[in-house]
Amino acid sequence: MREIFFSSSQVLTYILKRCYLKKYYINQAKAQRLLYCSYGSIMGLFDMRLTDERPITWEAGPIFPRALFDHMHHQLNFSDQYNPLEQKLSQPALIYVINQTVDNFAPLSQEEVTKFLTDPGTPWYEASNGGENLGVIMEDELIRNYFIKHVVDPDAYCGPNMEIPIPTDPRAENIWA
Repeated sequence: MREIFFSSSQVLTYILKRCYLKKYYINQAKAQRLLYCSYGSIMGLFDMRLTDERPITWEAGPIFPRALFDHMHHQLNFSDQYNPLEQKLSQPALIYVINQTVDNFAPLSQEEVTKFLTDPGTPWYEASNGGENLGVIMEDELIRNYFIKHVVDPDAYCGPNMEIPIPTDPRAENIWA
């Protein structure tokens, strides 16, 4: 699996802006669910980790602790002109999948999204032992398999191609994926 290494707070900021522009109701809990759904969708489609932070189990579902902290303490930078997602420096496929994920899940109620992500058989349910173990890092393979089975279909994906340069020298300094 390759890693993209966007900061979870940068991705969350992008998602919040998308929700604002599309007039989707969102709060901190639902924002975390949308971040997790974007993480899982990217993982399912491209076998890549979207953020530098992995989700953990929490009381009402998966969260990204650093992104949640930044959101709760008003530390998300909505005017960051250097956010790679805002500058379109990232792959068009990533923006496309994040946008599609937000547009599909944001209209659902917070309860519907939480139920979908915490029911028996979900990665959260498995990792937390039905909500008994909180603060557990969720395994990427569980997330990937769940999203392939229930959310995305890599064979039917018709969005922009994911073009990732792979350097000929694996010790190259400019490896970003």
